[in-house]
Amino acid sequence: MMEIIASAPGKQVLLGDYAVLEGAPALVLAVNRRAQARVVLRDDGECNVVAPDLDISDAAWTIDRDGALRWQCDEAAAAKLALVDHVWDGLLREGLAPRVEQGLSIHLDTSGFFHGEGAARVKLGLGSSAALTVALASALATCAGHEDALADRVQWVRRLFHMHGGWQGGRGSGVDVAAGVAGGLISYQLMGEERTPHFMHEAWPVQGLHWLFVWSGQSVSTANSLKHLAQWRATHGADYAAHMGRLGAISTSAVQALRQRETQSFIGLTKDYATALQNFGDACGLEIYSPAQKQLASMAAEANVSYKPCGAGGDFGVVFAEDSERLATFERAIVRADMHVIPLPLDSDGVSCHMRQVASSPLMDL
Repeated sequence: MMEIIASAPGKQVLLGDYAVLEGAPALVLAVNRRAQARVVLRDDGECNVVAPDLDISDAAWTIDRDGALRWQCDEAAAAKLALVDHVWDGLLREGLAPRVEQGLSIHLDTSGFFHGEGAARVKLGLGSSAALTVALASALATCAGHEDALADRVQWVRRLFHMHGGWQGGRGSGVDVAAGVAGGLISYQLMGEERTPHFMHEAWPVQGLHWLFVWSGQSVSTANSLKHLAQWRATHGADYAAHMGRLGAISTSAVQALRQRETQSFIGLTKDYATALQNFGDACGLEIYSPAQKQLASMAAEANVSYKPCGAGGDFGVVFAEDSERLATFERAIVRADMHVIPLPLDSDGVSCHMRQVASSPLMDL
């Protein structure tokens, strides 16, 4: 019996938050919190999905005559698995979906994207849905005999961009998908009128640049933030364009400073970006800075380090400093204030996928 295991990392947006939606470059770091998809070929004709983090223990499905996925479970369970629908439909359109006459089991694992245990368990805003999209699509394409589709990572990002974007209602930038595929630190941009994803790897870490990630302790919905932003943009087009122009200009300069190893200039530009991001949030009514993050920003200013929220805002932030001792002193202050420093090591590998023979399927024994 054949088993395919694929995994992909989460992400943190260091710069370019929101402006990346309008073609500005973003700096995105892949972090070592992985989503995994495990696909097992069966010999009994049955198909099911197991997703413990969604409280799905055994969701049955079938494939109709045109290759479309049809759930054989209750509507509530099917709704939780909408991302699987989008991935399968995307692979079907691309001619990459597997044949399932003999049966197929899928196990989805995003446990690495949670913090705490039991009632205190909270999901971290690290791009789990994008990482799962990358892992699941990669496992299913490999299962179908199309592992060559993963070889060109830029093209694979472009294919997955539409699958995950469809699940987000077409509002996302794809920056998290790119991080999941590419790994490492990348600069990412949507190019031209077609908004074609493009990325390139950047050197990381940079000598003399020290950083840490701080979690506010709350969970934030990126989808809700993007929906609110789309509504505000529709009625405040000129204001939106002005804010995006300011953010985009700073992000472009910061990427250049990083490439030229101008550490002091880069840190200064992250401070400028943080200020512009707060002004943007105030204007459009998004809570990019939660109350805890406003406190962190004030503490960072007093400590002479740079602090800015990551991504949609509200949950994670990144601190930059030239001096490692200054950063360590700030970290101790964070801990005393009962805030959370979350270790998020660099993931340099990006998507990983391999096949192996197994004696029997552990999924079929559940």
